[in-house]
Formats: sequence, C-alpha cells, structure tokens
Amino acid sequence: MMQDAFTLCSYLDSMMDVMIRFDNDAPRAAKALGLDERYSYLRGASGKRYLFTIVPETAVADYPGAVVVLAAQARDTARQIMWVGEVDDKGFRHGSKIGRGRRRADALVHLLAQDEAARRMVIRDLHQGAQGLLVKQRREDSPDA
Repeated sequence: MMQDAFTLCSYLDSMMDVMIRFDNDAPRAAKALGLDERYSYLRGASGKRYLFTIVPETAVADYPGAVVVLAAQARDTARQIMWVGEVDDKGFRHGSKIGRGRRRADALVHLLAQDEAARRMVIRDLHQGAQGLLVKQRREDSPDA
C-alpha cells in the first residue's frame, strides 16, 4: 500500500498534462444552427455539466464575470487544461494554473454563473474534476493497473 502511494505521488510529481474529456454533445439548438463547434460542455468533479463558448484567447478580457478555461487540443475530444479561473470587471484573469507544457489553443468561457459565489463553485468543481482525472489517467497508465 505504501508503494502504491509512493507510485501515485511520483506520477503526480512528474505530471506534464492534465486531461479532461469534453462532452461531444453540443446543445441541440447550436447543432441545428450549425454552431456545434462553438459550444462545448465540460463536467466537473460533481458530475455537473457546464456550457462553455469557445472564443479566441485574446478575447477573454471581453467577458468580465466569466469562468474561463484555457485548454490545448490533445487528442480526439480530450484537451489539456492549462488554467481555470475567472475574469474580473477590468478584464484581468484570476485563477490557478493546472497543466504545463503546450501552448494554449482555446479559451472557453462559461457565462451562466450568476455571481461571485457561483463562479467560485464552478471553478472549484472544474479544478477538482481535472485533478481527479489526472489520478485516474495515471492509474490506468500504470503497469500495475
């Protein structure tokens, strides 16, 4: 058991990227309008689904009060999550870096969190979800798994 804990810690210490799976289903209205590649759902640790709009990273400051995820395309529908946080009313980002490595490719904004408390809850849920997926991924990659 101690060896398993050490192995898991070693994986966490040497971690280069955090993968999180985006749901493949866009809202039906977006699909009907041909906009399904502009919207994506992201799940938090709680299992709750959050609707995000994909925007250029340079436009993030234009979304004050939004929850923001910066992510790089990795493979299939998986993305490397680089950063999760929010944008304040002056356009500054506040949050925490999760992954390292690749340059950012997409910015995803969640505009439905009504207030600061709701934004913090979404950010915490997404951050914990990304960390939980890291542990699961590393265990599956382990030769003992």
